Amino acid sequence: MIYKISLVLAVGLTLVYAFQSFYPEFMSPFSNALFPFISGAVAISAIFALRRYRSGSNEFSLVWFCFTAGMLLWFLGETGWAFYTFVLGTEIPYPSIADVFWLGGYIPLLIALYLYVKMFASALSRRILGTVMAATLITAILVTIALINPVVGTDEDLITLITDFAYPLLDLVLFSMALLGLAVFQKGSLGKSWILITAGIILNTAGDFLFGYTTAQNTYYNGHPSELLFVWGYIVFTLAFYSHTKEL
Repeated sequence: MIYKISLVLAVGLTLVYAFQSFYPEFMSPFSNALFPFISGAVAISAIFALRRYRSGSNEFSLVWFCFTAGMLLWFLGETGWAFYTFVLGTEIPYPSIADVFWLGGYIPLLIALYLYVKMFASALSRRILGTVMAATLITAILVTIALINPVVGTDEDLITLITDFAYPLLDLVLFSMALLGLAVFQKGSLGKSWILITAGIILNTAGDFLFGYTTAQNTYYNGHPSELLFVWGYIVFTLAFYSHTKEL
């Protein structure tokens, strides 16, 4: 049932963004209100998973504590953005305190993925490690090349430039760790949840890339169609955590 509900939600939100030209004044407040709600759903899903696994080994419970902490920080980032727009009247609060929460959320998420993969590192061959490292390096180079002209060519200050590149590069590190986990678990009982985790990270990476590009070009606005990548990513993360509790 939760997969059907998620599909209906994803399709419905896609249609809302697709036909926004009919209600342009509605999209900005809708977008700002949507993300705290949908990221909160991910955080709640992670909390349920943490409760499910807290009685396990110390390392495994730490993994889910870190997953939960990361998603709670992303929820605070989304809430912070909404606070800036609704209360302070800042149309595009970037960079802001919200980015401190978002970037801070990467730390526990990276720890969670690292610890999880480390527990089963014996299943990783040198070939898999080399392939994942090469794929990550190539993707990082391509992302940097794609962003360097539109971003560096603007008059953005140093903090904004650093933030522009921090998101996609951190996303790529998450992606590389998720790929390692996928290589370990794809044929096992946790295959579905790791596919979903990897898909969520890919969607988030693509969303961060487009956000950095559009803000550098001054074409981003609240309700921009690229936000759908984050929306789908949050939905997929929710399903990943739910699926994990059912698989293990």
